Amino acid sequence: MTKRNRMDRMMSEALLLSLFSVGLQGLGLLFNVFLTRRLGAANVGAITLTGSFYSLAAVISGGSGFLAVSRFLSEEIGCGGNPKRIFRYVLRFCMVLSIAVSAVIFLLAPLIVQRFLPDTCSVGTVRMLCLSLPVAAVLACLKGRCYAYQRVIPPAIAEYIEFVVKSGVLAFCAVFLLPQNKMSVFGAFAVSMFAGQGSAVLFLAAVRIPHICEHPVCSCSFRRLLILILPMIGNACLVAILSSTNDALVPLTLLQYGSSTEEALSQFGEFEAIIIPTLFFPSVVQCCLSALLVPSLSRARTENRFDEIRMQTEKILEQTVSYALFIVLLIGQFGTQIGMLLGGNSFTGQILCKMAPVVPFIYLEIVLEGILRGLGKQNFSSLNYLAEYTVRISVLLICVPLFGFYGIVLSYMACNLTGNAVRLYFVLRVTELKPVWKRILGAPAAAFLCGMLAMYAVRHLAQGVTLLPVAAVTGGLAYWSVMYLLNRQPDSFTQKRITGNANCPNGRKIRSFD
Repeated sequence: MTKRNRMDRMMSEALLLSLFSVGLQGLGLLFNVFLTRRLGAANVGAITLTGSFYSLAAVISGGSGFLAVSRFLSEEIGCGGNPKRIFRYVLRFCMVLSIAVSAVIFLLAPLIVQRFLPDTCSVGTVRMLCLSLPVAAVLACLKGRCYAYQRVIPPAIAEYIEFVVKSGVLAFCAVFLLPQNKMSVFGAFAVSMFAGQGSAVLFLAAVRIPHICEHPVCSCSFRRLLILILPMIGNACLVAILSSTNDALVPLTLLQYGSSTEEALSQFGEFEAIIIPTLFFPSVVQCCLSALLVPSLSRARTENRFDEIRMQTEKILEQTVSYALFIVLLIGQFGTQIGMLLGGNSFTGQILCKMAPVVPFIYLEIVLEGILRGLGKQNFSSLNYLAEYTVRISVLLICVPLFGFYGIVLSYMACNLTGNAVRLYFVLRVTELKPVWKRILGAPAAAFLCGMLAMYAVRHLAQGVTLLPVAAVTGGLAYWSVMYLLNRQPDSFTQKRITGNANCPNGRKIRSFD
């Protein structure tokens, strides 16, 4: 398969996954709105906080199963080894780790409830969540196996099954059981998590994997694989711990500002359940690309296709920046109306408009992390996340007691600006890519100005909100028309420029991959 065919296939798979993800995130956003109106923002904030700590436990117990399986299976397929044995190695390790962590939490459940959750969560709820941790580890490994074999549809269907079952159980509890105090909010959350993940595991376990010619000898021993997995686990645990710490500090710092406990949880729930999902909702394309980049770049690195890595990196950067600025254009112009529609108040819309400039950095983080994982740069990713969350938590502790909710916005913007600037520099240095900044930044900036002027013109002439869809369509057409006119350079020219030397089919090697 040629470079162009491989890239086209990856893009088509990303678009297909994006269609699935758009529907799933749209349903998730609507479900969050339903829960907020049914249970109240304070309860949603408590569920979100519980989900954050559950994610931490799942990361510690899961052993980064998805990333390990998708990366190492792809490398094994690329070098003609034995991918089935690699999958058994990773699955065995993840199961042993998850069962051990679950057993420890199960035995310590009374102490955890007594010390940290005395008035909110029961021992049975904590133990129910413990039982779902091994199920989550198996689910991650099965998803990673599908991505390694380029079977992207089954994991997407599994995510729909998980969401439908999980949200259905939680909605049933919210409508029929919670109002009558027959079940707690946390108990409903635990049951829904276990039911959703269990149904997805049953589906993926029945998926058939295509047969490929494999060597009876595996290229990597179990001991060597453990050494390679440890940085992945460290990176995932570090991110989860820092994220959970940040989430736990948000209500506490809001209390220092002068907010009540219910008001602090309400603002935190509104930020996590409405504002952040709205900003991330259009990023489904980048999330799908990031998931596909890990096995694609891992296999290309194993087969020494270095120029293809550079071409993919530059193309992904161009597409991400142009798409992100288009989303900034829409949120910046219509954030108030979006906030009124989802949150029911103008405050949500104001925060959306103020956070719109950070969208390009959020979307860049998604694809840059996929590139770093595909290149095996887990150590740098861990250090960068540590520095990024240090900035975020520092700004949070300083600014939230002074400015209240706006301090959360400042902390989020500060960590994204600093962390992703470092990521971009490191990716360009490692791949030795010399990008054309006119295509990556110049063309989207010019298109952004033209689209904004077109929207302002339509809204000024209309003088009303009834023509907002017309303004959005006009601005979008102006934006993408300018992008098309400025980026008409054929891909063959880009390939010749990156390759540089026609007598060297593999091009310049990328420095120190491993």
